[in-house]
Parts: sequence; C-alpha cells; structure tokens
Amino acid sequence: MSERVLVGAGVGTGISIAPAFKYSSTKYVPWESDKAGSTRGLIAIKAAIAQVEQDLDQSIRAADPEAASILEALKLTLSDPSLVSGIKERLADGANSQRAVAGAFSGAAKALSSLGEYFAARAADVEELGNKVIKVLSGEEEVQFPKTPFVLVADSLGPIEMNRLVGSAVVGLITRTGSATSHTAILARAADLPTVVSVLGSDFIHEGDLLIVDSSSGQVLVNPDEQEQRQYNQAFTKSIQKIEVTEGLLNVDLYANLGSSSEAESALAFGAQGVGLFRTELLFLGAKQAPSLESQILEYSRLLSSFPNKRVIVRVLDLDTDKPLPFLKLAESGKYANRGFQALLSNIGVLETQLQALAESAKRFPSTELWVMAPMVTSPKQAKQFVELAKSYGLKTAGVMIEVPEVCQEEPLQEILDAVDFVSIGTNDLTQYTLNLDRIQSVIALSDVRKPEVLSLIERVIAKARSSKKPVGICGEAASDPISAKLFIDFGVTSLSLSPALLPGLVRALRN
Repeated sequence: MSERVLVGAGVGTGISIAPAFKYSSTKYVPWESDKAGSTRGLIAIKAAIAQVEQDLDQSIRAADPEAASILEALKLTLSDPSLVSGIKERLADGANSQRAVAGAFSGAAKALSSLGEYFAARAADVEELGNKVIKVLSGEEEVQFPKTPFVLVADSLGPIEMNRLVGSAVVGLITRTGSATSHTAILARAADLPTVVSVLGSDFIHEGDLLIVDSSSGQVLVNPDEQEQRQYNQAFTKSIQKIEVTEGLLNVDLYANLGSSSEAESALAFGAQGVGLFRTELLFLGAKQAPSLESQILEYSRLLSSFPNKRVIVRVLDLDTDKPLPFLKLAESGKYANRGFQALLSNIGVLETQLQALAESAKRFPSTELWVMAPMVTSPKQAKQFVELAKSYGLKTAGVMIEVPEVCQEEPLQEILDAVDFVSIGTNDLTQYTLNLDRIQSVIALSDVRKPEVLSLIERVIAKARSSKKPVGICGEAASDPISAKLFIDFGVTSLSLSPALLPGLVRALRN
C-alpha cells in the first residue's frame, strides 16, 4: 500500500498519476528600502495595479467563457475605490508599499469572509489579487512550471494562477486549503483537472514524490506501491466509464467511499449503488473548534440529497493520533488510545452534535436510506453504547466497524451482532493490528489481507453476521482488489465499498 493516504474534498471525477511539484505563492515580505508611506509609493502601487489589470485583460481574451467571467470579476475588484482608500490610509500611517497593499487587500478579504460561506470562498481570490500586485511591485518573476507531467501541490491557488496553470503540463492539483465551491475548484472542474482541496497533511508530500490524485474519492496516495499503480493506471481516463450493475448480478452491492458531499456526483457517474463509507473527518480536520450543528446539517443534507432511494452509510468522526484536533480531549488508555469510538466517548458532546445533525438531515431527505456507524469499537459494551445513543436521536439503523482482532472472537462478536443492525469490516486496520504492524511506519500490501491469520477473522465475521441475518460490508482498501473481493463474495459479504474510480475495473473483473 501507499506510504501515506491523505484525504480532502475531491473536485471532478478523474485520476492523475505523476510526480509532485511543490508550489509557493507570493507572500508579503517587507521592503527595507521602502520604509515610509509616500507619494512615490502610491504611484508605484497604482502602476502595479494597472499592470495586473493589463495581465488580466490578456488572460480574459485567451480564456474560455467560464474562466473569463471569473477573471473579469477579479479585474472589477481592482477598481474598487475602497481598496485604493485603504492603501492611502496605510501609507499615510507610515506603512511601506507592500505592507499597505497587503493590509488593504487582507482587510477586504476579511470583510468578505464575514458575509457567509459563499463570500468566504471568494476571499482567497482577493488575497491572490493583493499578492499579484505585491509580486509586480517587487519585480518577482513568475514561477516556471515543469515541462513534463506533474501534480501541483500548494497551500492555496487562486483563479489567476489557476488559469496560468491550465496551459502547462499539469495533470493534477492538491491544495491544503480551499473548498469544492471555490473559483479555483470551478476552473479545475471545467478543465477536467483531477483536484483534491483541503488536504490536511499535504506538508508531508516532498518534491518528486509519486502521487495518485483520486478526485472521485478525495484521496491522495503518496508513493503508491506497484499494485495500486496498476489499479489506478487501468482506471486512468479522461472520460467517465459509467457502469450499470444489474441488481443481484454480482451477488453483492457496490458502494462508494467518499470524504465530501462534493464527490457525490462522481460516485453516481461511476455507477455506485450508494455510499458504503462517508468519512466525516473533513469537517473536523484542521479546525480550531468543532464544526457547528448548522454546518454539519448543511454538509450531510448535501450528501443525502444526492442519493434519493439509495443507501448512505456515514461513519461518525474517526479520531487518530495522525489527525490533530486541538479542541478534543485525548483518550489515553490501552492499546487503542486516542482511536475510534473510545476517543469519542471522551468527547461525548462532539459525538452527540454529530448524531443530532445526521438525524435532522435524515428528516429532510427521507427517501435516502441513512445508516450510521461507529469507528473501531473494541468491546460489545461500546457497540451497545453507540447503538443506544444513535437511536435516542431517532436514527433508525446503527452499526459498527470491525477493525480490531479482539472483537472478531466468537463470544464478543456474537454480542456485538446481537446489539447492532449491521457491521462493516475495515480491512486496513484489521490487517495491521492482526499482523502486529506499526500503524505509522509499516507499509502493508493489499495481499496482506489474504494472509491466513487475517482472512480467517474476516471469514468468521462474515459467517457470524450472515447467520445473525445482519448485513456485513467491506469498506477497506481490499474491497477494490479483485482477488480479495471474490473471496469476500464467496464468504457471503453483502456489500463492497471502494473509490468510485475503481468501480468499473472491479465490475469487469467480477464479471469475468
């Protein structure tokens, strides 16, 4: 498997495979030689703004209609009288030219952010305009992109740089910040450029690392192994390979793993019958405080509205020591410290808000069959606690993930199955814990799931679930591996959930 798998919000439906190119946008650096606000400073600033306007005019003439309209709006922003007034005030207070420009544009961006989600997504565009003016002031040359295929990795990217990027050898885009509704995302989608935004952990990517950008599932695979490269190379295409899965033909339901509601379109385009794993972490990761009830309702409602008359399985927040959340208490006890449901029990208010938001969203979209599940339960007691809590909020179907070997033993497994409505097997963690591999440093292969000590546990869970008449799914990476998938189907699994982009290849393999 990959050295790392990072998650974010996918934009579009495509896949790209190429080395990483790390990009840094211009940041404000004070000019020591321009210490005082002055008429000379204002003249230089106005000349820089005029130059940026000229550059935008050239880009607008060469751009497609959608990009042109976005760039035209940015050009109008430059003529906003309040910006020039803000620059003059800062110069009068003694700021140098760059500081005056940075402060005025930053103030305008903050004002936009305060107006709500739509405008907040546009605030970054205003910041980019300010950076562009600063770049002209400083005489800095444009970054030259590689001549061979590359995946651009950046903290952020505005529509100006995005428009320049589209004409290069770029095949994929990763940003640490941003949203699936930003202008950059809109342009990426229009250019059919596989993109994942809001990727926490993108700092771990080094220049030249081989990356797979899977915008259909919001995943970025860092230095994937040969088997993963083969899988994604087979799936690599600019056109969507929609599949039609005839009910009952493959004796299993085929679902999508998603990390954001923005990926729903690609899941449906690739033929997913529903969602087998919706990772809710993206709402929480990198935040200074827990997301509000309202923001969660908005995201879950967007998700459910995309899958009428289909099943959507949502996993509540899956904590991990790799995923720093400063507003949460640590749950330091035992082998699985700070992981899964145990960590949520130490932050019960966060869990309750999440369940409340899911229940409210389900009421708004009753035609979608919402199931909820807890991550990594380590005992029957935890499974019972989650089911009771979920149902107290009116959630009808509650289950758990089976990810540790202790709960795969006969007695605890049966107790869990008696308490829940369904189970889902997370093969990644189950394999690592069963084989006693270090979670952070060890790289496991998809074939490791087929080692006897792991496969015997999976077979037992599936057999027990079937005898208890409870649905049992696989949502780990192994679900996309045809050899493993055929074994799981023979064992009696009821669903497989995987990256949407890998669904067509799996269907072809299962039909052969």
